[in-house]
Amino acid sequence: MTVYWVVWDAAAHWVVDRLEREGALPAVSRMRARGSFAAARPARPNCQTPPSLATLFTGAWPSEHGVTGFTVPGAGDGLVSHVSGFAPRFPAVPPVWESASEHDRSSAFVHAPWVFRETGGTGHYVDAAVEAYSRRLTRHAVCPVVSGAGTQTWDIGAFRAEVEAVPQDGAVRVRTACADLRLDVDGDWQPLPLDDAGHGTWVACVRTPQELLLVHTGVWDVRSAGRNSPLVHELAACPPFAGEGVGPLYRAGVFGPRLAEGGDGSAEEVFLASVRCVTRAFGAATDLVLRGHTADLVVVYLPMTDDIGHELLGWCDEKSAAHRPDLADQVWSYLRRCYQDVDAILGRVLDRAEDDDTVVLGADHGMVGSTHLVHVNDHLVRAGLTVADAGGALDTTRSSVLYHPANNGSLWATDQDDPVRAGAAMARAVASLRTLTDPDTGQPVVSAFLDRHGDVLADGVDLPPVVFLALADDYQPSSVLLGEGPVVRRQPKTGAHVVYTGDGRLHAVHAAVGPGIPAGAEPDVIDNTAPAHLVLRQLGVAPPTAE
Repeated sequence: MTVYWVVWDAAAHWVVDRLEREGALPAVSRMRARGSFAAARPARPNCQTPPSLATLFTGAWPSEHGVTGFTVPGAGDGLVSHVSGFAPRFPAVPPVWESASEHDRSSAFVHAPWVFRETGGTGHYVDAAVEAYSRRLTRHAVCPVVSGAGTQTWDIGAFRAEVEAVPQDGAVRVRTACADLRLDVDGDWQPLPLDDAGHGTWVACVRTPQELLLVHTGVWDVRSAGRNSPLVHELAACPPFAGEGVGPLYRAGVFGPRLAEGGDGSAEEVFLASVRCVTRAFGAATDLVLRGHTADLVVVYLPMTDDIGHELLGWCDEKSAAHRPDLADQVWSYLRRCYQDVDAILGRVLDRAEDDDTVVLGADHGMVGSTHLVHVNDHLVRAGLTVADAGGALDTTRSSVLYHPANNGSLWATDQDDPVRAGAAMARAVASLRTLTDPDTGQPVVSAFLDRHGDVLADGVDLPPVVFLALADDYQPSSVLLGEGPVVRRQPKTGAHVVYTGDGRLHAVHAAVGPGIPAGAEPDVIDNTAPAHLVLRQLGVAPPTAE
């Protein structure tokens, strides 16, 4: 008996539900027909990826597991320090696989966090695991190709490649220490080995309105470990890891104008093709684990749905001011293609599962359309509550309240040791932020203030030294201190998830099939703590009534 737990990052219930009803997701339809299907409330107050995955994998809320943002404020030295929420020191509550290991259950992992320890090893219960996100070497980048210039040098981080245009063939040659690759202009992305140690990337040759570009997806240092030596060896020989597409380059207009700026869709095609490299890398690792594991629990993390959502989802979110009715159908077709790719991987998991196995589909959070960033510290500086030093950095000694650089939605009183002074300073900040409006509409941009549990703080109560901001629809907080200009500004990224406001669009998808899971058993909405208890129950290590 095996439990397969597939996690689609940022797979909003509202998106999956619509696509499934359209007939676009046959694997999800198989699960919906045979088992449970529900929306899941994500981590709160912050619902960025690390807190939300920690809630999903531990069955606990951020106030318990301690992962309170993409980076966690207050976890380093000094008030404004923050460390990655994916650091091995987190979460404070053991993930499901550690709890299961106490009952002699083994696990296998495809790029799940919190599996490798600070020393680099894994627990005795790990059948096989592969992970790369914690060891990025260089980000995605481009290299202009100059026709007739002979051999060019292309530095891909610490790795060097030689580039030569072949005009008569409409192609470009890329050579590294261990590869000689021919790339057709506007052809398929291809894996490019960079050395004999297993480092590599994915590359393509793209013609833009201005120039010919070589593009790569970035380089990571992949590691694999576990007691299943043949599988670990196979995972180490996977195609190059790609952890994300080239969304920031797409957003910056490197491949030409986006649809929303009058483009013809060619820039979107480049972006989607780069995301498919992620699909190929994760799909290859998943297939190896499905074929070769001997584990009781298999956890497969797939990030592609988050990638596509941040760049495109807002344009087809009818509840968002980012919605573009003129583009929505075309943009939805792009989202559909990406979700169909992850659905195909889910289908292979279902095909591998036997009658007494369980398959759980989950997500860490959903996503909402977004149009504006609110530069909170700029407002607090102008209100006299936050002070910047001569270099533009936050001066904690002269500030009374600041929006934390971790950008997890939290306001911090600088005097954390004096509740009275901290509460008074926070009250001034709250009163000032209530007056903050969008200069174009005059509408307030702050909808509520939350405590560390995500509950709304009523007017007139004593305020704690840390308070979370819940912004109005379409507004997201930014910790960047600009120093001048409008506090509220439009942003090009169309989808977001920072603070859980209670909006159903932020709900994650949840589905499950397996022994003892009747069809339609779940309520319409569950807490995203529930899947962890379900997984433990299906593994036989928790009582059937555990919640």
